[in-house]
Amino acid sequence: MKPKIDKEVVKTLYISGLNAPEIAKELNLKSDSVKKCIERNLEKYKIQHKRARFKNKEVEKAINYEATKCMSDSTFIKRNPSIYRTAENGDIVVNAPEEFLPWDVPRILKNDNSKELYEKRVTKKYRDVSDEPLN
Repeated sequence: MKPKIDKEVVKTLYISGLNAPEIAKELNLKSDSVKKCIERNLEKYKIQHKRARFKNKEVEKAINYEATKCMSDSTFIKRNPSIYRTAENGDIVVNAPEEFLPWDVPRILKNDNSKELYEKRVTKKYRDVSDEPLN
């Protein structure tokens, strides 16, 4: 005995953007049976189906883009300034309790123009490597 296809459930899934094989998998039916049901009963919902399918694809694209996109520490801090404060030396540090922060939130952003970093760079670059005095 063949399983009965519930046309209302198929209609709901079809309008939400699923195609025949996806509906068949969802309802444990044969793909050809669902395809015939759609051809016979749901032709007038084809535009709604196409719109929903397009929308679902666009949403999936946007989610994939956001999930794979990378953000630098400085960009993250600029976009989330409420959890940071500026220290006396110019460094930007987290101002939220540690237990509320996920592992990937930057904890500190060093001020590149601070006096101590400037002196470190200058002395490293121009330090005298020889012990002999220059004539």
